[in-house]
Amino acid sequence: MHIPRSAIRLLSALLPQCRRAALLHSEAVRRLAWIPLLLLFPLSAWAAETAYRSGKLANGLTYHIFKIPSAGRQLVARLNVGVGAADENQGEEGIAHITEHLLFQSSAQYPDGLSATLNRSGWQMGRHYNALTSYRYTRYLLTPPQGSRQLNEVLQIYRHILSPQQFSENDWAKEKQVVLAEWRQQQGLAARLDRRRHELMYEGARQGRYAPIGRREAVENAQAATASAFHGKWYAANNAVLVLAGNLNPDDTAEAVEAQLGRLKTAVLPSRNPDEYTPKLQSGWRTGQIQDAENADGKTALVYRVRKIQTASDSEAAYQRLLDNFAAYIIGLRVHDSGEDVSFRTEQLGQSAAAYGFYTDSAPGRQKEALDVLRNLRQEILDTPATDEETAVYRKAVHGSLQPEPEGDFPDNLAKTVRLADDSLSENLPLPDNAAKAVERSQLYRIGAKAVNARIAEWLNAPDKTVLVQSVAGEKIELPPLSSLDDNVTPDAGAIAAAPEFAEPAGGTVVSERYDPKLDLRYLKLGNGDTAVVLKTPLAGANVYFKAVSDTGFLEKPADAWKTLLAADTAARSAPAGIQDNQFKRWRRQERIKYGYRIGAYSQITDAQAPQAALPSLLKLYRSYQTAADFSGWQQAVARETARFTVSRHSKNGRLKHLGEQMQYGRAVSMPSEENAYRSISRTALEQRWQILTAAPVHYYIVSNQPMEDIKRQVGKYLASIPRNSGQLPTAYPQQGGVQLQRAAINDTEGAEIRAKSWHDAAALPPEILEQIPLVENLANARLKDELRNRLQSTYGVRFSITPDFGQKELESSLTFNTAADAASESWNTARKVLQNLPDTIGYQEARNLRRLFVEQENNRRRKPELWLERLAASHRYYGDARYLTAVADIPDRITRSSLRETAAMIWSDKNEQVLLLTPKK
Repeated sequence: MHIPRSAIRLLSALLPQCRRAALLHSEAVRRLAWIPLLLLFPLSAWAAETAYRSGKLANGLTYHIFKIPSAGRQLVARLNVGVGAADENQGEEGIAHITEHLLFQSSAQYPDGLSATLNRSGWQMGRHYNALTSYRYTRYLLTPPQGSRQLNEVLQIYRHILSPQQFSENDWAKEKQVVLAEWRQQQGLAARLDRRRHELMYEGARQGRYAPIGRREAVENAQAATASAFHGKWYAANNAVLVLAGNLNPDDTAEAVEAQLGRLKTAVLPSRNPDEYTPKLQSGWRTGQIQDAENADGKTALVYRVRKIQTASDSEAAYQRLLDNFAAYIIGLRVHDSGEDVSFRTEQLGQSAAAYGFYTDSAPGRQKEALDVLRNLRQEILDTPATDEETAVYRKAVHGSLQPEPEGDFPDNLAKTVRLADDSLSENLPLPDNAAKAVERSQLYRIGAKAVNARIAEWLNAPDKTVLVQSVAGEKIELPPLSSLDDNVTPDAGAIAAAPEFAEPAGGTVVSERYDPKLDLRYLKLGNGDTAVVLKTPLAGANVYFKAVSDTGFLEKPADAWKTLLAADTAARSAPAGIQDNQFKRWRRQERIKYGYRIGAYSQITDAQAPQAALPSLLKLYRSYQTAADFSGWQQAVARETARFTVSRHSKNGRLKHLGEQMQYGRAVSMPSEENAYRSISRTALEQRWQILTAAPVHYYIVSNQPMEDIKRQVGKYLASIPRNSGQLPTAYPQQGGVQLQRAAINDTEGAEIRAKSWHDAAALPPEILEQIPLVENLANARLKDELRNRLQSTYGVRFSITPDFGQKELESSLTFNTAADAASESWNTARKVLQNLPDTIGYQEARNLRRLFVEQENNRRRKPELWLERLAASHRYYGDARYLTAVADIPDRITRSSLRETAAMIWSDKNEQVLLLTPKK
C-alpha cells in the first residue's frame, strides 16, 4: 500500500527526535505577532466550526463538500475523472491528455471555447483554471477569481466537461501545436532520466509504455474523432468525483450539485484487467542501466519490488497502511542513524505492487563502492530490528495525528484540507474524516515491533531485486557479478563513530552594538570587521534561523572562475577537516542542523537552521567550513568535473550554458576552455581559491527567540575571530550591456526555444515596490500565456521571473518558452511586446485584485520565521537598516494602479537585453 504524503511528512518530522519518548510542541509560535503590522491584515476565524458532507447522486457522481470558515470568499474545486493514460488502447496513445486539452476548446455550451470564455471573464490560466492527466486519472482544477460567488459557474464548467462532446478537427489542428510544445518541454535531461527509471520499474505494465503525453508521432497523428470516442467511453457521472472547498453551506451546495450535475448520464465503463496495470515481478537479480548522452551525474540504487496485500475490508486496509508506515519509519530511522548519504524511497506501482529502494550518488567508475554502501546498510537494517520503544514513539505520534478535529471532520484550513483531498483521491484512499480516523485508530495498537520487523524483512528480502545505475555518458559501469549479490554482507564494525570534535576558538569580541527597541533588533560589529543583525521574535519558536552573506562570488577573478567554483563545490561536499563523513552526517542529523551553502557570480550565501540549544554547534560548523575545509577529496571532484566537461562539449545543456555565459559576462566562466586545464590543477590551487573566498567580509542575519545576550556571546566566541581581509572589495565584474540576439542550432527537437534575459539598475526601490514585483511577475506570466498559448497557439509553458539582486542593486528578469520553429521570431516579438506594454494594460479592477492577492499571501506566510529572515537580510543589504520589516504594514494601501504600472515599467529593459533563440539541429 502506498505511504501517504501526510505519513511521509510525519516520518520526516520524527526522525531528528526518534530517541525521545514524546514529541515537543512549541507554544511560542502560537503567540501573537511580534510587530503590529501582523494585526493589520484580517485574521481567520480561530475556532470556527467546519463541516463536511459527502454523497453520491443517483447517476453515480460522488461529491465531497467542505465548509472551511476561514476560507472567506475563496473557493477551490476539483473534478477527478477516473481515466488516464494507462487506460489507452491500441490507436489511442496520448488521447487521454489530448481530450483534456480539447475540453477547453469550442463546444455548444462555449462556442468561442471554454478557455477563451474564461479569459474574457478575468480568469487566468494556471492561477484560476488548469488540468492534468496522469496514468490513472484526469483532474480539472478551478479556483474562480470571485470565489464562492461563482459556484454555479464552476458547476456549469464541470457539467460541460462530463457532457457528450464532438471535438472539432479545426480546434485540434490549432491545439496540436500547444500539445507538441508541451511535449518538447518534457524532453529535458531530467525528464528523460526519470522516464527511463519509470520504464524499468513498470516493465510489463500499461504505465511503462510511454509518458502520459504520448510519443511525438502519436500526437502528430491523433484525430479529434478518437478523442470524442475516448471521451464518450470514460467521461460519465459514475466515473467522476467532485470536491468543493470554501466557506460553503454544505446542504445548499449539495442542492446546487444536484441541480447542475444530477441529469448527467451514466455509462457502462470499459472493463479493466488489473494484471495489465501491475508490473511483472520476477525472482532474482537484474541490472537496470539509465544512460543519456548528456548526463554527467552518477547514481546507484538498490530496489526491491513486492506484491501488496489486497483486501476489501476497511479495517484491514487501514492496518496494512499503518504497518507500511511503521516499517518505512523504522527504515528511515536506520538510514538517518547510519550517517550515510543515502535516501530511502517508496513508490506505489499500480494497485497491487510497490517498490522500496535505497539511493545514493556515485562517482564515475565507483558504482561498486556505492553498491557496497547500500548492501551494507540493508544488512544493518535487517540486523537491527525495531524495538518496542521505537514503535511506541511512532505510535504516539500517529495517534496524535489521528485525533478527531474538534470543530468538524477537517481543519479550518483551506490549503491543508484541499491537499488532504488531493492526496487521498490521487492514491485511491478514503478521505481522512473523523470516521476514517476512528477506523485507523482501532488498528493502531495491533501493530507491534514483531509485525514491523516482519514487514521490513518482507520488503528487503523480496525476490524481485534490481540494481539501478545512472551512469555518466560514455562511462563503463563496474559492478560485481549478480550471482555474488546474495552473498552475506558483513557491515563495517567501525561504522558508528563518536561525535566529531571541533576545535574551540580563543574567541573574538563584539566591538560595538546598536539596539532598535521597536523591532527588538540588535546590530553588532565584530572584531574581525564582520557585522551581525539579530532579530528577537517569538515567531522563531524553539529554533534559530541563520544566514551569512559575503559579497565575493566566483567572478572575484574571472579567469579562475571555474577553479573557484570547483573549490567551493569540493569544500561544500565534504565534512570539515579531520572529521569522517558518516560521523559528521550522523552528528548533523542528531543536532537537527539544516545547512546549505551556495555561491553565485557576486556572492556566497549560507543558510542554516537549528534548535536553539544547537546554536553553538551550528556556529562551530560554520566556523569550521570557513577555517578548516577538507580538500582530501579533491581528486574525485576533479574527476567529476572532467566528466561533466566532456559531456558538456556536445550536449545541448552544456552548449546553452556556454553561450549564455558568453553573452552575460563576455567569456565562459563555469568551465575552462580545454580539458587539459583539469590535469594541471592541484589541491593547493583549490585551497588558495577557498581561502580567498572565506577571507571576504561577511554579514550575518539571525532570527531567534532566545535571550539576546546568549546569542551575542556565541556570535562573539565563534564568529568574531574568523580571519577576514577587510581590504577585500566586493566582486564587481560587470555584466555585458546592450542588446544581443544570437541563434544557435542546438535543439534536439524540431521546435525552437527562446531564452531571454534583461536587467537594469534598481538602486533605490522602496519596500512597497519590492513587494509588488511578485504580483507583477504573476500578471506578466498570465499575459504571456494568454498571447502565446491562447492566441498564437504555438506555446505551452511560459516561465517569466523577476529577481532582485540586493548586492548588485539590480532587477534581473528572465523569460523561457518553446514554440514551433517557424513561429519563433513572431513568438519572441509578441512576448517582448507583451512585457513592454504591460504597464498600460493594468486597470483599476486588476490593481484591486492584486492588492487582495497580496493580503491573502501575507496572511498565509506572515508567521513564517524564514520570511522575516529573508526580509531582514534584504533590507540590511539594500538599505543598511531594517526599514523593510516595518514598511510591510503599509504596503496594502500602497498597491495602486499607478504604483503597479511603475513597477511593471521596470521588469524589462530594452537597453540590457540578451536573447538566445535555439533552433533545431541541422
